Parts: sequence; C-alpha cells; structure tokens
Amino acid sequence: MKTAITEFFRTGSICIYILVLCVTILGGCAAVKPMPETTLPLDVNLVLAELKMRYDLVDTMRTWMNVSIESQGQEEELRAYFRYEKPDKLRVDAMGPFNDPRAVVLAVEKSFRIYFVTENELIEGELSDEVIKEVFNVDLRVSDVRSSVFANPFLDKNINDLETESYGDEYLIRRPSTRSGYREEISILVKDLVVNRWQIISAENELIQEIAFSKYRKIGGILRPLKAIISRPFDKTRISIESSNPEINVEMAEMTFNLPVPEGVAVYQLSDLKQHQNPDSDSEPNN
Repeated sequence: MKTAITEFFRTGSICIYILVLCVTILGGCAAVKPMPETTLPLDVNLVLAELKMRYDLVDTMRTWMNVSIESQGQEEELRAYFRYEKPDKLRVDAMGPFNDPRAVVLAVEKSFRIYFVTENELIEGELSDEVIKEVFNVDLRVSDVRSSVFANPFLDKNINDLETESYGDEYLIRRPSTRSGYREEISILVKDLVVNRWQIISAENELIQEIAFSKYRKIGGILRPLKAIISRPFDKTRISIESSNPEINVEMAEMTFNLPVPEGVAVYQLSDLKQHQNPDSDSEPNN
C-alpha cells in the first residue's frame, strides 16, 4: 500500500522537507540564555544588544507564510499558517492550492509530529539540533534555522573572537564558526542595525550557506524581516520564506499546540526515516 511515509522514503518529498524546515525554524531548541558580558567595541555591543532586545520582546507570533523550495532540479510551493509561543512551541498548518488542509506539523519542546490529513498518518519523534542532517543529509542545524527566523545569528552566543569592518552604511562581522574549519560573515546595515546577510564559508573559501534577510517592517513596534532566502550551493537548494499579515504578541488559544491523535491513525517513528535504506520496502506502523 502506498502511504505518505513510504512515498517520503521513495522520493525524498520536497513538501515534507519544507514542513520540517518550517518546524525547525523555531521548535526543539533550548531557551536562549542571556549573552555573557563582553569587552567588544561599543558599536558591536550595540548591535548585539539591539538584536537580543528584539528577540526578547517576541513572546508569540503568528503569520501566513508562502514557502518555495528549489532542490536538485525540483520545485515546490507551499502556503502555511505558522504559530509560535515561547518557550519553544510551534505549529504549522500546510494548505493545498485551494486552502485544503494537507498536513499539520507540531513541535513542543523536544517533541515533533507531522500529521498527514488525507492519508490519516502520523510521524512522531524527538526533534534535535541535528535532525535535518540525520533525516535529509543536509548539513543545516535546527539552531541555524531558528536563528534565521529572528534574523539574529548571535542567538547561539558565539560572540568570541569577533572581527569587524566598516563600509559606510554596513558593518561586516566575522567570527570562527562552531563548525570546525568554517568561518561566518554577518552583514549588518548600520541605519537600523538589522542583519542583511549571514554567510557560512568553508576553509577552502567556498560558500556553504547564505541567508539573506529583506523587507524589514515594524510589527508590533519590533523590526522584523518579512522575507528570508536560504541558499546552499553545494546542495543545489534555495528556500524562500515570506510572511504575510504577521502578528506579534497575540494571545494563543489553549489548544493551539495540542494535536490529538485521530481515530484509526497509522503512527510511524521519525527514527524510521534515518534507518530506512530500501525504497521499495514498507515500514510497519505502530498502532
């Protein structure tokens, strides 16, 4: 029998990749701790303080998202309703072309679920920082994507050994990456102290990943980018995420982040995605 999960194993499903990406943007990471005291130059301290303040001021968020992905010659688009609440609760409802419900993705702390509406199938498991690499073999960490939605690469508290250059209307901040041998370059627009571009570069000076932020607007008094584009040349992947009608610090219904298991649902484990090697074999659901 052809199921959502066996089709995922067979094709690598770009649509599911998008859904997991949306969830890992904010879900499954520990709360961000205050940044340690530093003796960095004043202008860099100002940038760090401003970005952290914008993060601290966001308790809840909801928005419609238009997501498109180009990967290995395939293209797919998705419309999704995105809701988030601190600490680390997230829900994404994916819609078809006629706003018909396709899937619900839920991340609450370390718990992760994808429910396929039409197929009545559920994938569940633990959401870790390495889940994207483990499942999709793409060296993209949950914490990286999470930092991108807040347009703040410094949420990981990697603020030692920063080097800065000034180019008039732009600061360029360089730092060693937490990935061995890599470095990162972060472009800050001086006028509004917003992140313009965040690049990860290999020891061979090759671009591994770039996240570009644009369309900054004040939402609830907080400057936020409405668009982020993630580019990974080696993976031949480009992901565009654009928000429409975003709202910040609105009240969420109590049941928003609950996903009752429907009657008769077939349940699979996320770990099966990592272990499944034969595309023609079927995994047995848990009842």
